[in-house]
Amino acid sequence: MHLFYQPDTRIFELDEEESRHCTKVLRLSTGDVIHVTDGRGLLQKCRLNIGKRNVTYEVVGSTMIQKRPYAVHIAVAPTRKAERNEWMVEKMTEMGVERIDFIVTENTHKETISRVVNLSRLKRIAASAMKQSQQYYMPEISLITAYDTFIKENTDDTRLIAYVPDNHLTEHVIKKVAKNSKTTLLIGPEGDFSPEEVILATANGFEAVSLGATRLRTETAAVAGCHAVNLAQLI
Repeated sequence: MHLFYQPDTRIFELDEEESRHCTKVLRLSTGDVIHVTDGRGLLQKCRLNIGKRNVTYEVVGSTMIQKRPYAVHIAVAPTRKAERNEWMVEKMTEMGVERIDFIVTENTHKETISRVVNLSRLKRIAASAMKQSQQYYMPEISLITAYDTFIKENTDDTRLIAYVPDNHLTEHVIKKVAKNSKTTLLIGPEGDFSPEEVILATANGFEAVSLGATRLRTETAAVAGCHAVNLAQLI
């Protein structure tokens, strides 16, 4: 199935990038059938019309794909390299994630935020990953600068923070995820959360969990955590 993304359901035309992929990469022709999603669950079956300057389509059928009964929310401190944040977004989108928040923590390198968290680019990467993995819901992606406000206002059913104190055994995240629940998992920066940030989180209903026996990079931890929360729904 050839899946394309058009977030505005009032427009029956592919944008420049999608048009180029349609005609130059897939080499589709007028009359061919494609599928288009708005990233909010709508899946449309469409018939192509390849013009000289644009690619339009006619909707011949549509269906609404139901949301899954649980939600995965990853809140992660951005790394200092843009490409690692991009890789993180791509892989978590492929696995299935409803929301990704980049959070500014005490040990986050604040001077690089504007360079390494390019929201418009990250959303394009997420759209591509959504299509590649044949999904119909785009994750929400945002930058959260007030850690304390985020912690205090989060009301998801299951709230977890990836943090293992020295010489302390903490249960793996997969054991703490409730079935069909909304789960937020916090992932810290290089240098980890500060003690004060951990105290604030646990005082507001977050439970400390482990991601395994080895120390992981931030981007690896986020992807591993996303996978674990998804996997917990299947076992």
